[in-house]
Amino acid sequence: MDDFTLALDPTSSLSLQHQLRRKLVDAINRGVLRPGRRLPSSRRLARLAGVSRNTVALAYDALLAEGHLVSRARSGVFVASDVPAGRVAAMTRAVTPISPVVERLAGAATDDAYFRCPNNWHKYPYPFIDGCIDPALIPLAEWREAMRLACSRQEALRWSTEGAVSAEAVLAEEIRTKILPAQGIDANADEVLMTLSSRHALQLVAELLVRRATPVVLEEPCDHELRRRLLDRQVEVILSDSCFPEPMPQNAVVFASAQPCARSAAFARENQRALLEAAARSGCIFVEHEVPQEVRDTPRIAPALRALDGSGRVVHVGSLSPLVAPGPAPGMIVADPRFIERARQLRGTLGADLPPVHQHAWAHFISLGHYAAALARARRMLGDRRRELRDALNHYLHKFVTIETFAGASAYWVRGASRLDAAELARCAAAIGVLIEPLRVGEHRNLFRLGVTGIPRDRIRAGIHALSRIIRDDPAQGSRRLADETLAPLDAGRLRAALAGATLLYNTVYGDPCTIEMRRDGVLVGRAGYASEDCDRGRWWIDAGRWFRQWQSWAYGEASGYTIVIDGDQMRLYSADGLLADTAVITRPARARASGRRQQSP
Repeated sequence: MDDFTLALDPTSSLSLQHQLRRKLVDAINRGVLRPGRRLPSSRRLARLAGVSRNTVALAYDALLAEGHLVSRARSGVFVASDVPAGRVAAMTRAVTPISPVVERLAGAATDDAYFRCPNNWHKYPYPFIDGCIDPALIPLAEWREAMRLACSRQEALRWSTEGAVSAEAVLAEEIRTKILPAQGIDANADEVLMTLSSRHALQLVAELLVRRATPVVLEEPCDHELRRRLLDRQVEVILSDSCFPEPMPQNAVVFASAQPCARSAAFARENQRALLEAAARSGCIFVEHEVPQEVRDTPRIAPALRALDGSGRVVHVGSLSPLVAPGPAPGMIVADPRFIERARQLRGTLGADLPPVHQHAWAHFISLGHYAAALARARRMLGDRRRELRDALNHYLHKFVTIETFAGASAYWVRGASRLDAAELARCAAAIGVLIEPLRVGEHRNLFRLGVTGIPRDRIRAGIHALSRIIRDDPAQGSRRLADETLAPLDAGRLRAALAGATLLYNTVYGDPCTIEMRRDGVLVGRAGYASEDCDRGRWWIDAGRWFRQWQSWAYGEASGYTIVIDGDQMRLYSADGLLADTAVITRPARARASGRRQQSP
């Protein structure tokens, strides 16, 4: 046994005893520990593995009880002779240049923008990957209670006697009575089907509704995996910014994201009914994809389209929130009973039924009120994180990016300069501990996504600061350096003459207009938003030829100094590292404007 090394990880979530048991079982199954081989005494193995003798004794006892090991009186512990009997003997495999399986894949459409999150994402200091869940969001005590109830003896008997059908009925009842009514949907028991995830639900619906000759409209942003699968099947796919573009292909299947709280008054009930009437005229079917509202900024102003559907033209696809789950969250399909029955048959054919224990656990989690409470808590936390992310982007990258989001999302879609390669940016950022998700829409490669589900609030600012150094230092992104300026920076005297009484105009990184008044007495007055709803005050001053500002709340309330260059009506601000930090349009009294231009002339 001296030639068999056992390396245990004291930082693992598994106990040393469980790690030791896994190592031994794995060694037995791989033939490293052959049948009949004698194992060292508990004292000797404890010394080899660097653990206590009691840990080894407990591991041996468990493996003896399971039949992996056998004990012989006065001889010791041995590997059981019958454990590997069912293992298929290994074969020597010939190495072929390209296997038939790979050749069959050659004609399939590929997605160059596919991004795979590293398994150790949680070890990175700044993981901005949407969908990676911070353990602080998961209510572990509540899940332990739900799992304990789902694994009770009485529930276990129901698994064996009634199977997955009964478990699905219990969970579907909780869904249709507690989850769907919040979206305005009143569904019967035979109109709800549970799936492994919302993506699984989309794939089932697409398999049933889409044929090669069926035109498909995908509203952007769309599910990239669904689009890839449709392209693999050589389906005509139309990408659209609207869920009902004109002209609409006849008898099309429209996959539209259900975001009623983001559509404002434009998607009130009257407009939704008009949409259904237009769908009826063109013979279209709507697949409405409801994304869980992780961060809800405004109340829901309209029900789901399925709630207003009286003709059976809308299939509703949704899911429970993965934010509060210790694993993937189940998805759901709400549709006509005959469609649901066909989808259930297809799900069974694919062997993709949900395990009964998971369905019972979710049912208990919802019925006890844990789901609603956990979701409310997660929304508060993610709302704070998303505001922190927005402020950090506005502070460090205002000049270089624009951002978009929709109500309820836990991420921002970020667009950089046209020459930005988001994939290359993601690689450079990962090298300094920042994880971002590059996106590709058509030929546009300058898009990436920043999420807040996996990063604590107190790390967001530092992560965006690190990311900004990469973007601002890259000339391809439109970065400028003070050393490359053709105009001389203003000295202290000209700075005061040019800025005292001036007003700065610019837009925030999230698109809202902002006005800053620099009063002659050193007071700053800022107004942001289309209704000037976001206001702040501060002070400005000049020191050593640099202009300084400090707000009460904006820009973290910190003092920042800049070297200023004024080119006509544009004011360029360079930070201490000599890189362009921001620009603004400067408006001044006529006398000051003329004086400033004379000072810039050679």
